[in-house]
Amino acid sequence: MNTLVEQMLRVLAAAIVGAAIGYEREIKNKPAGFFTFTLVCVGSSLIAILQQNIMVDYSSSEPGRVIAQVVSGIGFLGAGSIIHNRGNVKGLTTAAMLWLAAALGLLIGTGGLNNYVISGVTVVILLPIIMFSRRLSERLTQTKKVQRIRIVFEENHEKDLFDNFAAQGVIVRKSYLINKFIHEDKHLKESIIYFSLPKSRKFQDVINQVSLQEYVYEIQEA
Repeated sequence: MNTLVEQMLRVLAAAIVGAAIGYEREIKNKPAGFFTFTLVCVGSSLIAILQQNIMVDYSSSEPGRVIAQVVSGIGFLGAGSIIHNRGNVKGLTTAAMLWLAAALGLLIGTGGLNNYVISGVTVVILLPIIMFSRRLSERLTQTKKVQRIRIVFEENHEKDLFDNFAAQGVIVRKSYLINKFIHEDKHLKESIIYFSLPKSRKFQDVINQVSLQEYVYEIQEA
């Protein structure tokens, strides 16, 4: 009976840990959020408990066989959260955190004071770092980080476009032509533009300002 109660508490602890990590992803509107991380952590915990019960009931000589399947299986879930679009990869952090949630679930599900302490300390230390590191890195690298946008505009207004960037203090690093076409008797140009921001400007502010121009038909982060 004591073992049953302890195992139920392990599942509850895994749910709390998974929910805490998932909350950070949820508020950033990531593809895997609160519910996904809770399920991953609880599921890993249940599999670890299952492995222990198998060892007790059937005297299994291979204690790592079931747990090993979590390690390989979580990779497919992580791969599903990674998005590749026009050479830009997103979701790597979410995929890595899914691995972390699975590992924490296995630790908690396996039981033992050391595993409980390690799981708790990991969440207490990593979660604040994860939540604030992105904001800090954006501040530190804002003027050095190269931004990239895809933009469709009237070809004869190309100089006006770059003058608009210059007026905002934006430094254009390079520009690549993707396509040229005619739409409603107007010659349009689709390009990828790389640029750096000044300290006084934010990426979204620059995008909003450029999108207001009549000669700009489409603009988005690339």
